[in-house]
Amino acid sequence: MRLMIDTNIFLDVLAEREPFFKDSKAVLDLCENKRVQGFLSASSATDIFYLIRRQLHSVDLAYKALGSVLDIAKVLTVTNEDVLNAYLQRASDFEDCLLATCAKANQCDAIVTRNKKDFLSFGITLFSPEELLNIYP
Repeated sequence: MRLMIDTNIFLDVLAEREPFFKDSKAVLDLCENKRVQGFLSASSATDIFYLIRRQLHSVDLAYKALGSVLDIAKVLTVTNEDVLNAYLQRASDFEDCLLATCAKANQCDAIVTRNKKDFLSFGITLFSPEELLNIYP
């Protein structure tokens, strides 16, 4: 299964955010163990780097964190067409719309996120970490 992993899942693991850490880590373990194919958007990569650098006040640690993400998931390019398609949808959350647009353009089967309600209008299958782990115990 091809899965777009939302930024919040990576951040749950990198920042060891409770109570989300355990399930989010298990999702990334599925990717690392090649039981599923994990993807992130190019814009998610920049968000992860920025947020980790800001939280830890360290460029080196931010690069290390991003490196661990890149070992687990492949980055999908956000194209001009993706941006235009997301723009034309006029969604209230452009970032989530762009992520969904990129996922669909790259034939992802679903998005894994803790914020399913933010993606409901984009016409793509959604899994919370817990739901995905029920499919892949």
